[in-house]
Amino acid sequence: MKTQEISNHTLESADGTRIGYRRLGTGTPIVLVHGSISTGEQWLAVAEQLASSHTVYVMDRRGRGLSADADDYSLQTESDDIKAMLAVAGKGSALLGHSYGAICTLEAVRTGASVSSLVLYEPPLPVDAPTAGAALGDYAAAVEAGDGDAAMRVAAKHFLRITPEETEGLAASPLWPGMVELSPTWTRELTEIDKTDVLIEEYSQLDVPTLLLVGEVSPTHLVGASRHLQQRLANVTHKIFPGQNHFAHVMDPTSVAETINAFLAR
Repeated sequence: MKTQEISNHTLESADGTRIGYRRLGTGTPIVLVHGSISTGEQWLAVAEQLASSHTVYVMDRRGRGLSADADDYSLQTESDDIKAMLAVAGKGSALLGHSYGAICTLEAVRTGASVSSLVLYEPPLPVDAPTAGAALGDYAAAVEAGDGDAAMRVAAKHFLRITPEETEGLAASPLWPGMVELSPTWTRELTEIDKTDVLIEEYSQLDVPTLLLVGEVSPTHLVGASRHLQQRLANVTHKIFPGQNHFAHVMDPTSVAETINAFLAR
């Protein structure tokens, strides 16, 4: 596969915050929106393969990576950032969101963003119960104390809902240090996630062609949220990645890119 040239850029969102993004490839545009406790870099392996037939825009959500931040924060500011990115990408853009980034993309489309299609990788919608709930207090306290490792262990148990063995595996992986470093950014995002319980019905009524990406062994609440959307969206298809969890884009970027390319080519 030919190595794609990546260029870094910035744009100004509605509130004046500078949002950084990477651009690569040539073709029909697609915007990639990463999840919590990560940056756009986590999606570059997928982006490089999509770039053979698409112009790919990989944004860093506010408060991390190439992007600046602001005192005011809400799901609306995230939605505004995505709309600003789509304005740069141009008409006919597809939009992909992972995890909380998938909720942000749903909100952008719900509030008027025009996209050709939508790719959602396990949005943690609070379908049956709050995603964070009471454990958010313990998480925020650990972050405030400067103990990102302890915060992430609270998150693994209560938000990711993985086993102790899976937690130790994640803690030993290359993903963990970046998660610990970005743990302060998750407090406000978890707060916004739990507020979306009143928006789930509206998200389920969107008529944009949508692809749902699901890991076969992902946590039950993430699989359940995707199933909820699958049963309600009018124009939806889904792909289950065998043996994968919430991070198939890291563990098997080729399969993820191939699935997205096939969907966009329909």
